[in-house]
Amino acid sequence: MRRSSTFALPFATFILVGLAAPALAFAAPQAEPEPLPPGEKKADPMEIAAPPPPPPPPPPQRTMQVPETIRTPEPPPRSSYDEDDDDDDRRWAAGDHFEFTMGFLAGQRSYSKTSFKFEEGTAEGIGGGGLVAPFVMPPFDNATVLGLRYDMRVVMSHIRMTVGFDLPFPTYKASDSTAVYDVNGTPRTVTVQSLSAKELRFGIGGEYAWTKVALFADLLGGVHWVDTELSIDGYKADYGAVTFAFSGRAGARAHVRKWFFAQLAGEVGIIGDVRWNAEMSVGFSLK
Repeated sequence: MRRSSTFALPFATFILVGLAAPALAFAAPQAEPEPLPPGEKKADPMEIAAPPPPPPPPPPQRTMQVPETIRTPEPPPRSSYDEDDDDDDRRWAAGDHFEFTMGFLAGQRSYSKTSFKFEEGTAEGIGGGGLVAPFVMPPFDNATVLGLRYDMRVVMSHIRMTVGFDLPFPTYKASDSTAVYDVNGTPRTVTVQSLSAKELRFGIGGEYAWTKVALFADLLGGVHWVDTELSIDGYKADYGAVTFAFSGRAGARAHVRKWFFAQLAGEVGIIGDVRWNAEMSVGFSLK
């Protein structure tokens, strides 16, 4: 009996120690492992990456309603002036351009202060070379002229540069010019048989253009060649003269097409044989 008690005591102690050991191990604080440095941390192969967020939904689309028939606006009616119009503002008269004009000329000349020189003729032997008196009488004084006028012109920045040529023909009756003059001490009958002139003109001026109309003014200087033939008691005598004249001109140009216009102008003499001129012409413009 005593041997059984001795054996039972160690066995019971063993059982109690075995049951208490897990509880003590659980209660004891466990040391945490040291963390790895940031550069040496490795991803857990068992860790699963989070999926990316879904894309935002597309905006709602609106369906376009197409009309059954599409009406195009009708162009405005075009007049005859718009047949070849490529400028909405119709600034036909404005801008830098080149002009050529041709037209009619009417005016008055006075050659009473012109120095005529005897050139040739059979009247030289009777003193025709010294004849002076007939040249201060009609048709040399206040002679009415009718003729043609041609101009070429360049307009740049409202400045006009002109070169032109005139053919004025004096109108008179030869019988009205017949008179008796003293020729080298002898009374002789003198008649003006012909009188003609040619005029080369140069001009500088300015103009102001508004839509289809341009107003202009020019200072003109011209070289004039005048020729006349006299009959002195049946003897022929030819005379000629070269003069220079200044005049002022002003007028208006109206375009009926971008490239075609009509022009009216008036001219007044300043120095020389020009008294006045009136001009009516048409022209062509090139830009």
